[in-house]
Amino acid sequence: MSLDQRSGAVPPVARRWPRRVAVGSAAVAGLTLATTGAGGWYFADELLRVRQDPPEYPIRVLDADGSTVTLTGEGADHPGVAGLQWAGGYARAGADLTADGDGVVVRGLRPYPDRPAPGTQVRIDSYAAPADLAVYAQVSGLPVEESGYDGPLGRYPATFVPAPAAAGAATPAGRWIVHVHGRGATRAEAHRLIPALHRLGHPQLSIAYRNDDGAPATSQRAYGLGWTEAADLAAAVDEVRGRGARDVVLVGYSMGGAVVGNYLRTVGSENVAGVVYDSPALSWPDILVFQARLRNLPALGATVAASVVRARTGINVWAMDQVARAGDLDVPVLLVHGSGDPTVPVTSSDAFAAARPDLVTYLRTDAVHVQSWNRDPQRYEATLAAFLADLP
Repeated sequence: MSLDQRSGAVPPVARRWPRRVAVGSAAVAGLTLATTGAGGWYFADELLRVRQDPPEYPIRVLDADGSTVTLTGEGADHPGVAGLQWAGGYARAGADLTADGDGVVVRGLRPYPDRPAPGTQVRIDSYAAPADLAVYAQVSGLPVEESGYDGPLGRYPATFVPAPAAAGAATPAGRWIVHVHGRGATRAEAHRLIPALHRLGHPQLSIAYRNDDGAPATSQRAYGLGWTEAADLAAAVDEVRGRGARDVVLVGYSMGGAVVGNYLRTVGSENVAGVVYDSPALSWPDILVFQARLRNLPALGATVAASVVRARTGINVWAMDQVARAGDLDVPVLLVHGSGDPTVPVTSSDAFAAARPDLVTYLRTDAVHVQSWNRDPQRYEATLAAFLADLP
């Protein structure tokens, strides 16, 4: 029997085992941290980068008559009212559809103003209205005008729709609607709602902001996630005030909700009668965790991404957490969000509405991102009209 065995000492081989485990654990931890850090950096870059990819047309038109269109391809059965866009044309597909199980879908069709020919490759467009203002004016029958406003970086384009000549007496005089589109979207994102708001008697401005097509670009050509774009919105509000607006209702779609929220945080709610949020980016911390999980990154990846964003741009995503700061809200809000949203977690909206039931009217649907109107236009517009009617 050895001295080690007699004295009860641990044999040398056994003593090395914890050290090996420690070294192995450290290696795994280091690899995990490196992977998380790299993933967080890539995630931050993806979040900030302004991309303008050419459109793809994955759906093929098999037939089109006076009232229906037969389609095949990925997304042909996308639920709700939708646009059909192709090179040189635009139509509107109805929410009514039938599928044969072999990938062939028949939907209602409205030339808007065009009808696709058989063999045309098209794409689904959730705006459900053409972006070209001349064509949009034709199909909507509205007096749509190309306009603009002066902002921090120069001259920004905007879409202006004046109030109808005979606005209803119940419409508060001088109340304008200012639309703020989402990340990767355009001012045409408002085209679905503009007709309903026009019928209610409101003049409207749908704005572009920095790094949009036709708008001034930043040196980094990166999104500010609402942190910087709020200054552009402030300039747009000054513009409509200069045109006679007594007060405004701000409509924020997706990241436009972060723009509006940061405007309220930095400028305040003076002259803001109300806010409409559609699938809004209310909490960037919530969104980053949600998206990190979709990318199979741990929650730490969201923290890394937020830290990278702040280090590169100065943007403090935690300061723009409207859910955490719901107690600061002092204007009425109509909040619309779908439970099927794969981009912005509906749980943030749930928490925001629960925190401020005194000010938040919540329309929760089963739609995907910014498509509650597409799923049920009548319900959306009726809820919107009631909300606006109740504003002081």
